[in-house]
Amino acid sequence: MVKGQKSSASSGTRKKHARKAGGPQQEPPPPKEKKAKGKDKGKNKEPRKKVYIPPVKPAPIQPDPLETLGLASQLPPELLIILRSLRKKDAVTKTKALEELQFAWVDRAGKEGDDSITLPALKLMLPVWIHHLPSLFLNPSRRIRLLTGGLHYSILRLSSVRDDAFTFLREFATSDQLESVLGSWCMAAHDIDRQVSLYASKSWGEFVSVLPAPHKLELDRALLSPLVSFLQKTVLDPEGIYLSVNPPQPVVSPPQTKKGGGKQTPTTQSRRREFEETPREAPGEDEEKIQDRKARLRIGALGAVKWLIDALSTGEGNSITDIKDLLSNPATWSSLYHAHTPPFVELEGFGYDQPAVRRVAWLLLQGLLKNYKDNMEPFLPVLSSAVLRSAWVEPDASVRDAMWSPLLTFLTAFPRSWEIEGQDISGKDEKEVDSEESGSDEDEEPQEPPKASTGPSGGRESYREFLQFLELGCSGSPLQGYPTVLVILSTIPSSVLKSSTSDFSDLFTSFWAAIDGRALSSLDKLAASAAFLSSLLESLVFLVKRLRNDVSLGGKENDGIGLVRGQFARVGEDLTAGRLQLHESVAGRVLAKHLTILEQISPDLLVAAWDPLGLAIKSGEEQKASANVLRLLGALDESLESSSGAKQACRSLIQDIAASATALCGSTLQDTEVDGVTKSSRLQILVNVLDAFSDILFMNEQSSTAVDTIVGNNTPSLMTHSPQLILSYLKHRKSETKCHQLWVSVLASVAAVPATATTRLAPFLEAAQNGALSEQLKPRDDELDNLVSRLLGDALEGSADAASVVRRLFKTPDHFLSNESMEALVGSLISAFNLGFEQILRDADTSTKSFEAPIELLAVALETRPGIMSSPPLAVTLLPDVFLFAYLLPKIALGQDVGTFKTAQRIWSSWVAMTSRTSRLDVLAVIKEKLHDLLLDIQVRPLPDHILQLLSEEPHGVHLNFLKDVIPSHKRLSAMLESLPSDPIDPSLTVLDPLVPPPSVFNSRRVFDQHFDSAGYSGYARVIYALLQFIMKHRQGARENTWALLHLLALATYAQDFLKVPSGRSAVFSKSISKSNLEDIISKVHQVATYLLSSPSESQWHLNVIQSVDQETNNPTLDYTGRFLADLIKLSKKTDTIRDCRILSSVLQPVLSAAGKDDADQWMLLARRLEKTAPETSLAIVFSITQFGPEPPRLDRYRNELAAGMLAVPPSKANSEGLSLLRKLAATAPDPESDVVFLSQQRAINLIKACQQWISSDEDIDEEVESAMTLIFSPLLPILQNVPGGHWDFIFDVLENNLENGSFEDVSTLVVLTRTLRVVIGVQDLVSTNKGLRATWQDREPSVLSLIRNLLATKQAGAIGVSAPSSICVEQALSAIQDMPGALMDQDTLSSMCHLLVDRSVDAQKMAYHLLHEAAKKRTEYLVIEAGVDGDTTVHCQLPGELLEILQRTLNQEDLSDSDNNASFGYLLGWMITFDLFTDASFRVKSGYIEQLRDLDIIASHFLPSIFEILGLYGSARAALKLDIWGVDEFHIPFYDPDSSVSLQLLAAHLYYRALLVVPSLIRSWLQDCKDRTLQSTVTNYTSQHFSPVIIRTELTQVVSPESEELLAHENLTVKVANNVSEVTASFAVDEHQLEITIKLPSDWPLHRVEVRDSKRVGVEENRWRAWVLGVHQIMWSQSGTIVDGLNLFKKNVSLHFEGQVECAICYSIISPLDDSLPKKPCRTCKNRFHAACLYKWFNSSHSSTCPLCRSDIF
Repeated sequence: MVKGQKSSASSGTRKKHARKAGGPQQEPPPPKEKKAKGKDKGKNKEPRKKVYIPPVKPAPIQPDPLETLGLASQLPPELLIILRSLRKKDAVTKTKALEELQFAWVDRAGKEGDDSITLPALKLMLPVWIHHLPSLFLNPSRRIRLLTGGLHYSILRLSSVRDDAFTFLREFATSDQLESVLGSWCMAAHDIDRQVSLYASKSWGEFVSVLPAPHKLELDRALLSPLVSFLQKTVLDPEGIYLSVNPPQPVVSPPQTKKGGGKQTPTTQSRRREFEETPREAPGEDEEKIQDRKARLRIGALGAVKWLIDALSTGEGNSITDIKDLLSNPATWSSLYHAHTPPFVELEGFGYDQPAVRRVAWLLLQGLLKNYKDNMEPFLPVLSSAVLRSAWVEPDASVRDAMWSPLLTFLTAFPRSWEIEGQDISGKDEKEVDSEESGSDEDEEPQEPPKASTGPSGGRESYREFLQFLELGCSGSPLQGYPTVLVILSTIPSSVLKSSTSDFSDLFTSFWAAIDGRALSSLDKLAASAAFLSSLLESLVFLVKRLRNDVSLGGKENDGIGLVRGQFARVGEDLTAGRLQLHESVAGRVLAKHLTILEQISPDLLVAAWDPLGLAIKSGEEQKASANVLRLLGALDESLESSSGAKQACRSLIQDIAASATALCGSTLQDTEVDGVTKSSRLQILVNVLDAFSDILFMNEQSSTAVDTIVGNNTPSLMTHSPQLILSYLKHRKSETKCHQLWVSVLASVAAVPATATTRLAPFLEAAQNGALSEQLKPRDDELDNLVSRLLGDALEGSADAASVVRRLFKTPDHFLSNESMEALVGSLISAFNLGFEQILRDADTSTKSFEAPIELLAVALETRPGIMSSPPLAVTLLPDVFLFAYLLPKIALGQDVGTFKTAQRIWSSWVAMTSRTSRLDVLAVIKEKLHDLLLDIQVRPLPDHILQLLSEEPHGVHLNFLKDVIPSHKRLSAMLESLPSDPIDPSLTVLDPLVPPPSVFNSRRVFDQHFDSAGYSGYARVIYALLQFIMKHRQGARENTWALLHLLALATYAQDFLKVPSGRSAVFSKSISKSNLEDIISKVHQVATYLLSSPSESQWHLNVIQSVDQETNNPTLDYTGRFLADLIKLSKKTDTIRDCRILSSVLQPVLSAAGKDDADQWMLLARRLEKTAPETSLAIVFSITQFGPEPPRLDRYRNELAAGMLAVPPSKANSEGLSLLRKLAATAPDPESDVVFLSQQRAINLIKACQQWISSDEDIDEEVESAMTLIFSPLLPILQNVPGGHWDFIFDVLENNLENGSFEDVSTLVVLTRTLRVVIGVQDLVSTNKGLRATWQDREPSVLSLIRNLLATKQAGAIGVSAPSSICVEQALSAIQDMPGALMDQDTLSSMCHLLVDRSVDAQKMAYHLLHEAAKKRTEYLVIEAGVDGDTTVHCQLPGELLEILQRTLNQEDLSDSDNNASFGYLLGWMITFDLFTDASFRVKSGYIEQLRDLDIIASHFLPSIFEILGLYGSARAALKLDIWGVDEFHIPFYDPDSSVSLQLLAAHLYYRALLVVPSLIRSWLQDCKDRTLQSTVTNYTSQHFSPVIIRTELTQVVSPESEELLAHENLTVKVANNVSEVTASFAVDEHQLEITIKLPSDWPLHRVEVRDSKRVGVEENRWRAWVLGVHQIMWSQSGTIVDGLNLFKKNVSLHFEGQVECAICYSIISPLDDSLPKKPCRTCKNRFHAACLYKWFNSSHSSTCPLCRSDIF
């Protein structure tokens, strides 16, 4: 039999390591002792029981009932397949079979009931199911076990199937089958997996019972025996059971001969040894799987045994006789032992390395004790050794949790187990046992199982292990273990205790070893130490009692004194030294409890305990840990009973300690040579004494006098070295007089030395804050007032230390400051806060950090003295600013000190909570006034939005009406509006608004000095903008306050003017205001106006409004719209300003749109009545009727009157009356798209004649009159188009004069230019359908269009577009010359007009591109002709310098974020024009452009960065524009949408495509030089994915285009294109032979090189042929040429070669690949000819001017 392995470490070594580790895991199993030889053999060794485990008889392979019973032919095929799958080894196959059987058969039968067609099949398959059930229940796969448990439960729930199954088990199942089925089923119900156990236990608990029950399987004697047998085999030999349930395939072995007596064959013996020996033969993964399987099966079996014990206990007459063999087998209880070989049995322990097995074994023991405690006597010999030898060495905490209850129950019930564990239970003496062991060593094959024996007598090994258990701090579980020690000790017999030492020194040594080895150093060390001390003292008292009462241990009265003295000495030492760490109160209670018990036993024991304990406490008090020691002593004194001797001894010790501490303190203060640290430490002793025993100390008059003297006479010194002594004295001294005197002295000492005041005050402030100072401790006078004032000043200047001291003083001012001083300090603080708040409102550089100290101090002061806030003067002064600081300032100081704002809000909320609404009125009035002033004040940081946001939030206690409480009154707002200039900011606004008069009508009062806030608003604008925001959220309030609409419309008018002319000077907005803000104002005002100015529904509404205006009264019948309109007309009639008239016109627009002709007639009457008193108002009404209302009869009459009146105006009055008539007549001009006739032809002719008379006269006619004339020409053109005469010459003369005098530099001429251009565009529209007018226009057109062209070509025009009028003017100019004749365009037109691309108007940019596109063609045509005529290099093929200025820009983020994208669009249009210049250009011209772009590095430095930024290639590839649905080869500029970002991106993609097509060599150069590998990869992938396929298709399409065919036309040349492989082949026929080259484009062309192959070469030298191929490659790769360019070069080289043309001696080509020239530069000596470009390159590289062949001077 194999012996257990021995540990190489000695017992001492193991103890040493165990103490260091402090845990049970370091405790190895007890080593085996060698057998004693000779006469001492067997005396001091622990013989272990040798257990014979009968091997499980190998079960024969059970035949499948499918075959033996013929069920395969009777079962349905589907079910047969499932059942055959159950015998497969593959777990997946079994799982699928179980799932299909469950869902397709069993569940179906359960749903269908007794009539189910599947029930017969299920009944028929029962033998097969029962056959496979054990292997499925014990399968290693958790999934299979889980499915089996659920499926078996579902099958048994079918009543008919269940009856058949139980019948089969009782009557037909074999014994082996019955054993395996019941055993595996019961084990599955107790499986290690909780879910498997749950499923299996449902069927076991519901359908199996020990007692008779209906519909259940009763475990009677016939069924119980097989079950017990299976469980026993599983516990003892789980691997054998597993093999029996899953038998391997049979192997035929050769016959074996019998040995010895023939009782056993070697096969049987070897199999027995297999189970006797440990199977851990080779460590590895397989071994681990085997051990885990054994553990799983044992857990199920042990759990089943426990269930069986519990079940048998419920029946009458049932006993555990059937499982007696299992319970009495030592191998079973080896499940309790953690190590490899248990000391009580020689085999590998079942619990080795398996905590779960050990846990279940302890639970089994608990069940056995619970149910059969009285019948356990036969098992005691086995259980005693197993329990006692396993419990103390258990390393796992979870197992110990399950162990305590059964262990204590067992020891309490069977205390003699300590003695049994040490006795021989076999009936043999030790010699016989040794003989048996010796025999077993000699004979490895015993004929019968040897009998067991136990360890040495007296239980010394188990007791030793118990001591080791104590040494390790209860094996790492002190909180659970120490409370059990006393119970365990009470069960140990005296014989066992006596066998150790008589004074129990080994027991207490083991106790203290846990402290020495730091075994209690756990997370909850205090609780562990408390449990240790309590257990130690309990054990001490118990053993002392036992010593005195047990005769076998001595039984004398004085026994135990030395033991008590020694243990209490050690307890005192460890407590005072801190080695035993626990709360003093807990230690005091524990000590007091056991001192009292010892005193009750014997006074001598109390003395023995107190003397060393008191000595330790007194010596510890003199050390640094005196505070803890004194607290311990105090707790002990408090816990002891007053009448006890221990109490008296404790009080005596306290008096001694107090006296010595007082004496030491006095001498220390008098000794000047003692250093400060030593003084503080000595004085601290007295502090500790006072804190611990103040009541006892001051009860003694002598002690109290001594302390009073020390503290009173040494106050300054104590404040320096021990302020805690003063605080302790003040806390514990009950005399108010003494304490107050000392406190006044303390305050005086602090004030006497201001430099150290902060440090000296700190401990007293902390004590006051903690409530440690008595309420009677107050200053006598003003001891600290001056000092605190200085500290407050320092705190406000930023001193953090001073602020901290003042804050703490304000929290508890009563102890340090008088009431008058506190109020003065708070007043100073309020003044400082108010000044700082005014500053931060106006200064953005002021940080809220500077308010941290004032606001915090205010909060503390007001919390301490809330009465301050109830004072009206202080409240009105402070709280409005606090409110604004708390709720308004956070909106402009985002992200700053939030804590300061929270503090201010807390101040406000507390004030609101403590005051009534009536008391808050004065403060609220001040808040209203401040908000009103803030709204008007342009110098403050809060904007109107911030104020509105504050009011909308309605902070706690503040509910204000914005219109009533904050905004200025209606009267004041009207005065503010009247003070503003009423004229437009620029006369050019006439272009947009006809009601804007000429500058001569403007009010001369234009000088104003206006200031603005940080957002660009004036004071008036701030108020009205706030009003607008309020009305947008409260529409109903707008109806009730229609007067506000006037101011809103005025604000919108100012905003619109400034938006249209941002270069002008506005009285309401500064130039810093954003465009979006202005647009937002205009949009919101339009929404409000649309909401308020609804169309009137009453029939007499218009008449009532007009009557109200005429009568100057308010008509009560009018609605709010009518009242507002009447008031507005009255105001306009009164002021007659341009602003009011424009506002009136905007209001009349929705009103007149729904008016009838009669209503319009009434409005015309009103306009005529106002014509003289308010001419501008009258003009506004007439214009509104003309534009928005129906055509009334009076309007036509008025129009004819005005035209007739023109004839009566002499030239001398043309500048006055004439101008006025022209403006009025223009106001009556109808919409050109309407059916209204402006004037009759005759009146129109007369009108032109009147104007002609004015111009032809000698009078000086103003430009304003000429501008007004031009305005009238537009509606007259359709009337006069069919009337020939001199009036057309007059009109054209005026137009030319206006164009000649106009300039984009002069803003004052924009109006007349715009009107002139409108007339020109009108004439161009008419001549397209009027032949007569076309003949007249053709004579004047060149001059007119030339003037317009020259205007646009001016350099200053590049800067126009800063205003809407100028943009409109430019757009009209471009529209006029869109179809300019070619004669008016030359090669310089592009350079002179390309600046138009950067105009601010997108429409102007589009029209400019259309014009410049044609100009680019002109320039290209010119350069191609010049370069072709002049073969030399005198012609410079370069881009215009003006265009280069545009191209040499790089778009920044500001350009890209522009809402209109004007700058970006203009820049990209510049590149569109650049690439247009390459269209139809010759190779020489293209080469010149490319060289220029390369020299300037424009592509790499400007073009590509801008394009990649727009396309999003600088980010991740995912952020780039997806071009899958877009075509990049085309982009139509007229369809560009500035509001769509995709539009700009698509234009950029198109330009990148054109760049790849036109200048690929420059892009390749950038790609090669790119250092950013990520960007390089992104660009390459993006290009090859979206652009290369299109470019390749374009290149191949170009080859077969008619233009290319014409260029490559030659009788001997044939070109073939293979689109599928992107190849072009050129063949040149020479006689009957072919010269052929092939050009293949790569898939990512043009990023990678083109492949040029020489397919066939005939009649040409190799070097010449290579030169031709290289030339083709060079022209496509280096010079951005196309395939057509390369083929053209090849064609010329070949054709000229065979025509006899001499090639260049440098490049071996006839045609230069650089400039398409022939070799014309000869050498005078050798007569060879060279290309000029090749020769120039040779001179540069060789640094000489010699011939490359003959080396002679070539010149």
